[in-house]
Amino acid sequence: QNAAAAHLSAMLASAPGPPGPDTGFRDDAPLTSQQHSQQQQAVQAVQAQEAARAAKQRREEKIHQQAADQAQADQLRCHLHKKINSKCKKCQRYQDFLKGLENRDTKSAPGARASGGMSASGGAGGEVLDIANPKSYGFSPLLQTHVIESAHFKALLSMDTLQAMIEEMHQFADNIEPYMTNSSTIPTPLFCCLYRLFTMGLQAAQLRTLVEYVDNPYIRCTGFLFIRLGLQPDVLWSWLGDYVLDDEELRPQKNSDWRTTVGEYVEGLLTQDKYYSVPLPRLPMSTKRQVEAKLAPITQCRKRTRANKDLLDVYREGGVKVEANCGGVWMRGRTVDLLEEVSSRIKVVVKLEDDTEEEVHLGRVILADSRYANYTPKPTRGRERSRSRSPRDGVDWARTKGRSDKDLLDEMRKADRERAVCSSGKEYARKPVGYKAACALPREQGAASSRLMEEETFVPMKQSRRRSPSPGTRQQEEFRKAPSAEHQARMQQLFEKYGMAKGSDASSQRADIDTPD
Repeated sequence: QNAAAAHLSAMLASAPGPPGPDTGFRDDAPLTSQQHSQQQQAVQAVQAQEAARAAKQRREEKIHQQAADQAQADQLRCHLHKKINSKCKKCQRYQDFLKGLENRDTKSAPGARASGGMSASGGAGGEVLDIANPKSYGFSPLLQTHVIESAHFKALLSMDTLQAMIEEMHQFADNIEPYMTNSSTIPTPLFCCLYRLFTMGLQAAQLRTLVEYVDNPYIRCTGFLFIRLGLQPDVLWSWLGDYVLDDEELRPQKNSDWRTTVGEYVEGLLTQDKYYSVPLPRLPMSTKRQVEAKLAPITQCRKRTRANKDLLDVYREGGVKVEANCGGVWMRGRTVDLLEEVSSRIKVVVKLEDDTEEEVHLGRVILADSRYANYTPKPTRGRERSRSRSPRDGVDWARTKGRSDKDLLDEMRKADRERAVCSSGKEYARKPVGYKAACALPREQGAASSRLMEEETFVPMKQSRRRSPSPGTRQQEEFRKAPSAEHQARMQQLFEKYGMAKGSDASSQRADIDTPD
C-alpha cells in the first residue's frame, strides 16, 4: 500500500503542468495548497481501495481455510466414539488437530490485531463478532427506521462503552416488547439500546457479559436478542443452548402479573418466527431441524430440574452413583462436585465410566444410587414438602429417564405436521372480503359508541326493525290460522246435538215457573 501511494505521488509530482498563457510561471513551480490537497485526496483514495481489497481477500482466505479445516477434521474424527476417548489413537489424533487449530487462532486473531469494539472498561481488545447482516442487524426495515428516528437512540450515540450502556439499560429497560405500550411507532428503550450495541461492535467476551448478567434479566434479554438477530444461524445453539434450562424468573413488564423463565424465553427465540409483531431472521431448514432435535427433551429436563433441586444435599456428596445424559446418550458415572455459582443454572461434575469428567446440567442427571432410593429431603422453612417422590403426573423425575429423545422428537414433528395440514373444520383460510362487502358487515359497538350515535342522530340504536309482510304472506298466515272444513263440520254436529237440546229444556223449565202478572 505504501509503495502504491509513493508511486502515485511520484507520478503526480513528475507530471508536467498545463501550459498556461504568458504569465511567466515555470512548469516546475512549487504546488499550490489546492493542488497539494488534491494530491493527498488521490493518495487516500488509492489507500482505501487497497485496504478494502486486502480485507476482502483476507475474508475469502479465512472462509476457504475454515472449509478446509472442517473437511480435514471430518476425515480425522473417530466414528466409533461420540465423545473423545483417551485410549483411542484416532480420537487422540483428532484432539491434537483441534488443539492445533485453537492455538493457531489464538496466535493470529484475538490479541494480535486491534479491533473497533470496546471492552467493558472502555478499552479495545478481543475479537469482534461476525454479524450476519451488518446492514440491518436483523431488524425489520420498519423497526429499524423507527429506532434510528427515535430521540432515545440519538441520545445513545454519545455513549461508547459497554458499562455506560448497561447503566442506561438498568435505568430505562423495563419491557421486552419491541414497541411501547399503546404505540406502534415508538420503540422501547431495550430495542434502542440493542441497536446501539450493534453499531458499537461488540466482542465475544462483552456479549457473554450481557447474557450472564446477574442483577437484571432485561439486560440478559438484550444479549439473547443480539444473538438471535445478529449472529449466524449455525452458531445460535452454541450461544443459546446453555440457557434453555435457565429458570430465572422473567416478566414481560416489571408490573406484569404474567411471568415466565429465561429458559422459556430463549426457547421461544429459537422456535418462533416472530418476536411479538416483528419478524425474526429465518433459519435454514438444516439448522432448524438440529435445533428441534436439541429442544425436544427440554420439557422433561425442566421437570427433572425441579425434582433434583430437592436433592441438592445428595449431589453435594462425592461418589454418588448417577446417570448423565451426554449428547442424548445416558451414561453411568459418579458425582465429583456440584457447581452452584449460578443458582438458575446448577450443574453437576460427573466422572463417567471412561474416566472423563463432564459438567452436566442438573436437569440431565438422575439418581441411580441404591443408598438414596427411599431418601426424602427435609422440608425447609417457608417451603412445601418435597414433591420429587409424589409429583402431580405420578413420575419420579429425579430417578426416571423418561421417554427417549427420538420419541419426543417424532411426536413434536408429528404435531407440527398435523397443525400444517388443513383437513377438517374451518382450519382452511377464508376467502378475503372485498372493500364494499366489508363495509356492509355488521359491527359490534360498545355502550359509549351507541350512546354517542344516539346523541348525534336522535335515533335509538337498539330498535329492532321488522319488515312489513307482503299481501300474499298475510293471506297465507290467515289461511293457516283458519280451522279446516272437517273440523268445522264436526263442531257443527256437536252443537246441533247438544246445544239445541239444552236450549229447548231451558225454555220448558222457564214456562213451568209461575211469574207475577
